[in-house]
Amino acid sequence: MQTIADIHNHIIFDVDDGPPTLEDSMRLLRQAAKYHITDIAATPHQLEKDQVSNVKARQEKVIKNFRRLQEEAEKEKLPLRLHLGAELFFTTGVVRAPQIPYFTYGDKKKYALIEFSMNWPPQGFKEAFYELIQDDCIPVLAHPARYSYFWEIAEDITDLVRMGTLLQINAGSLLGYMGTQARFISEMLLKGGLVHVIASDAHRESRAIGFNLTRAAAVYKEKYPDINIDRLISDNPMKILRGETIEVDEEPCYRFDKKKQYKQWRRFHFVHDILGIGDKTVKKAKKTRRYI
Repeated sequence: MQTIADIHNHIIFDVDDGPPTLEDSMRLLRQAAKYHITDIAATPHQLEKDQVSNVKARQEKVIKNFRRLQEEAEKEKLPLRLHLGAELFFTTGVVRAPQIPYFTYGDKKKYALIEFSMNWPPQGFKEAFYELIQDDCIPVLAHPARYSYFWEIAEDITDLVRMGTLLQINAGSLLGYMGTQARFISEMLLKGGLVHVIASDAHRESRAIGFNLTRAAAVYKEKYPDINIDRLISDNPMKILRGETIEVDEEPCYRFDKKKQYKQWRRFHFVHDILGIGDKTVKKAKKTRRYI
């Protein structure tokens, strides 16, 4: 069976906006097993105060609840390997975060998953990412397509890739569950060869925010047969979990034409969101309402 690794999700109960209870966590794991995920790296949210605090009570709770979840998964004989990491909220203080246990994947100090604010452009991120890379800790930028200000920092994101940063996009964005901007930009990055990992960002056992990684992979393997999707859901994420080097093109051939691509996005948004054309989910919903 193919190894499929999901390196961004919120499966640990009672630590962030993921599952509130152990049973909710188990439902998520059962869904992952059903869709043939083999490796899951839990990445609970870690805010700035968690990253710099000398009090480790929160991280101790994360580790305790993670181990409890591991025990339950083993007891139920789920065919899953569980790993521990974190999703760091970006501030310039993030350069100190890898010193804290499990703020990098498997505590290997090699890869750190970092997210920006959804609505406010961050300051000083290029300098902070460069400092992390100089310390041999590679940033993995979480779901860039979901940032409302993406077009403002599009060229900066290319610079981050040149620096050695990895980009992770959400399977739910590719499937259209996060809106047309996230879908359009995720697909644009994928076609441009700027994506290194696809992950679920699962929070609940649902179609939209559950383990939809293999579903997205199947759709985009068919849509873009020339893109090596397996590298993005298996090879690269497993290297991240093992702390191995991923070769990144330091001079990606892709260049953003913001004016042209923004126009394409506006047209895409108008057709899909406003007119509801080309969205199978919308069409099905309309048909259902018509016959009730």
